[in-house]
Amino acid sequence: MSEPRVTLGQAVAAYGVAVLAMGVLDGVWLGWLALDFYKHELGTLMATSVRVVPAALYYLGFPAAIVFLALTPRPSGWASALVRSAVLGLAAFGVYDLTNLATLRGYSVRMAVVDMAYGAFASAVGGGLAYALVIRRRVASAGAASTH
Repeated sequence: MSEPRVTLGQAVAAYGVAVLAMGVLDGVWLGWLALDFYKHELGTLMATSVRVVPAALYYLGFPAAIVFLALTPRPSGWASALVRSAVLGLAAFGVYDLTNLATLRGYSVRMAVVDMAYGAFASAVGGGLAYALVIRRRVASAGAASTH
């Protein structure tokens, strides 16, 4: 029997979970836990206020990339979903941070390492929760239905 595929409805629901999880994490991380760190490390590079359009494009686009690239085709399990999501986050944040290290004066290795680690973590949480709450749940219910 072939493995159940991620349906469009599951992908949309998983996307919603990833958007919510990553939005909450970033709100806590950037708005409270690491705010002083980012201000110190970025100095005058940091904007005085958030630019809404680029932020919205990121918060709407990146969770879609997690669902599309890390969760489809369906991971073999929760650990696979976590790892695939973390690798995607590390790669995406790595492109940003390593490019900044290569091109910007004053962009620190410390900033790059912390930001890349956070990107891997936040992506793993977003993808892992999306898998656990949406995709794994459907697979479990489909398996139960096929045994009856």
